[in-house]
Amino acid sequence: MRYATVSKLNTAAAQQGRAVFGIFTTRACVPAAIAWHAACVCIAHRPSPAAAPIRSMHAPAPLTDDAITFIDEQAFLIVATSDDAGNSDCSYRGRQPRADGTPAPLVACVDARTLVLPDFAGNNLFNTIGNLLVNPAIALLFVDFVRQTTWLVQGRATIDEDAGRFAALWPDARRYVIVDVECAQPRTDATLPPLVLA
Repeated sequence: MRYATVSKLNTAAAQQGRAVFGIFTTRACVPAAIAWHAACVCIAHRPSPAAAPIRSMHAPAPLTDDAITFIDEQAFLIVATSDDAGNSDCSYRGRQPRADGTPAPLVACVDARTLVLPDFAGNNLFNTIGNLLVNPAIALLFVDFVRQTTWLVQGRATIDEDAGRFAALWPDARRYVIVDVECAQPRTDATLPPLVLA
């Protein structure tokens, strides 16, 4: 499937401190451009290792019905983490196909405060997992180019090594990242280039 950009980012966005990037027509180029934008968003908002939780005991649940619906509809996300020295990493995560060819869920919304992100065999560098072992701060960016809307989810992560716990959803997952969500915020972003099927 090929994508084409409808419009380029306005150069005024650069004056507001946002990254200006273009989307190329081949799908392979899309994750890199998305990751660049996500890095700017996630890293700018990432909590430090010593930061206190954003949520108070009386705060409303961060994942509203609108947030959960939006998240469930997405085909990919960008996960941002950093090590204990603040060196950051962003990576693309997409839906995995099931044996019957249908896509597995991207994440599981266990409740209004908890997301589960599967971790599959990858490049064996363990950048995300390695960072989370020394700094549990995590940011997930869900991007919808059609509606030019994002949801930024921030929280604290723990690693669940029980590969069978969510095997019904992701039979090939090696482990899971359990995110205790502290903050979830939507943003309609006119700087996102709307995409159409080419």
